[in-house]
Amino acid sequence: MGNSSQLENRPFAGKVDQIREQYTNFWSFETAAADVKAYQDKSRTHVYPGHPKWVKTATPFTAWKGNVLAESENALLVGNHASFDAGQYPGAPQKAGMSMVHILGIPKAGIYNGVSLDGSNVSIIDEMIDLFTRNWPKPEFQEAVLQHQEARIEAQNEAEPNPEAYQDAMNHQLELEFAIDDLGADDFTFGFHLYPDHSVGHLHLHIIATPAEYRNYSTDAHDAKTKDAIEVRDFIKNLS
Repeated sequence: MGNSSQLENRPFAGKVDQIREQYTNFWSFETAAADVKAYQDKSRTHVYPGHPKWVKTATPFTAWKGNVLAESENALLVGNHASFDAGQYPGAPQKAGMSMVHILGIPKAGIYNGVSLDGSNVSIIDEMIDLFTRNWPKPEFQEAVLQHQEARIEAQNEAEPNPEAYQDAMNHQLELEFAIDDLGADDFTFGFHLYPDHSVGHLHLHIIATPAEYRNYSTDAHDAKTKDAIEVRDFIKNLS
């Protein structure tokens, strides 16, 4: 497995105090341990308390059945559900992806948000990062990513038709197609949206191309809440 400790492209680092606060907040709930275990065990009888954004029986990433870009023993890489182009979301640019290349790593197991990780499963962070760094240089992987990005542009235009924004997005997609060979794995960063800042409860790693030209058309609305994955990993490890 690759050494993710050597990653240097970490624009979301420097938030250990926030990570600690969010971790402590989550575990202050009386039912946290039981709820995390029930999700891990895929319990259909456990009664969750129903707090906003709390653990629940299933999420869109639970037992994922959609398209998979790459796979390892315990993890999957999938495409972000949104178009990368904020112009397709007039009035709500925060709904767009965070970069022209925005991929998600998800564990196959029932693992809730990053605040629920412990010494027994925190290694999933390294596995997801390694899965990406091993696959990114492969032309077939990059082609699959490009196809996914274009499909999300098409899907957003079908959901909210806007011919001008659609054409702009497709032109930006062409820019990506011409430039993608210049992107190396070290041009990506890895981050989490920790409870309660997340959108989907199942643990998922945001994998984002960071050069400015790849973020020009996307949203930066989530930057402040994005926590560096290595910082999260190390925080969890240091609890043991």
